[in-house]
Amino acid sequence: MKDLLKIIFMFVLVIVVFIYKDKISNFITDKVIYKGSNEILTYNEYYQNNDYLYVQNIDTNSVNNYQEMLNMFYTIINSGDDSFSFYCNYSKCINDAKELVKGNETIANINNFVHPYNSFSNVNIDIMSNGKITVKIKKVYNNDEITFINNYIDEFINNNINDNMSTTDKIKVFHDYIINNTIYDENKKEGAYTAYNLITTGKSICGGYSDIIAIYLNKLNIQNYRITSSNHIWNLVFLDGKWLHIDATWDDPVTSDGKQYLLHNFFMISTDELLNLDKIEHNFDTNVYLEAK
Repeated sequence: MKDLLKIIFMFVLVIVVFIYKDKISNFITDKVIYKGSNEILTYNEYYQNNDYLYVQNIDTNSVNNYQEMLNMFYTIINSGDDSFSFYCNYSKCINDAKELVKGNETIANINNFVHPYNSFSNVNIDIMSNGKITVKIKKVYNNDEITFINNYIDEFINNNINDNMSTTDKIKVFHDYIINNTIYDENKKEGAYTAYNLITTGKSICGGYSDIIAIYLNKLNIQNYRITSSNHIWNLVFLDGKWLHIDATWDDPVTSDGKQYLLHNFFMISTDELLNLDKIEHNFDTNVYLEAK
């Protein structure tokens, strides 16, 4: 009888181990090999404690489904940390992580929800057999560029902004200043997509325009994120309970006569107004940028 009970116990134990082998492996790796010393995510000064309908900040070292995978990548990028590790706890987790860092639209969309200073130029992952994934971030802006841009914007604010101005006017005066002092870079030279290139050369493509607007809005503590279509990027701003679009690139048009124009066609407009003006270059994914629906 005792032998039969031992056999039954061993049989049940084998089944339990098989069913929960992934969790057991992660537990042993975490609690025994690494002695429970999970990494702690650090947050720099450009971290934004903002949750959106598409992605949210999370406080965990593991992911259990695809949405949590998106949230994990958002949280890591948003934190400003250069490297962070987490564990996979669902069957497709590693494949999902690999797909995300292949350069597809999903990871690029996630990048738009963070401060431009924390946005990445490249993301890589290292994968261990036990499901531990280490995310490594290479950022767009280095410290010298950040200091230069901050000084530039701080000087502008000190010289042009006062407490008597409405929030809309504070945004408009910078929008106009950027357009009056820059032109669209039709040659699209290397680095033309950054705010640093825009203010040091006076030229940029849409990435530079949207980054400088986003950085300025963050200086004023105005919630915003960048929004993209297939080949264009602009800004979405939350003001007075509404999400509104700003496209400084399209308000600074390239003209056949070579003259410089300052427009306000794409300044603080609703999504309906935006799409009435243009449904091709501004045809964004409403399943991602849900606040703009």
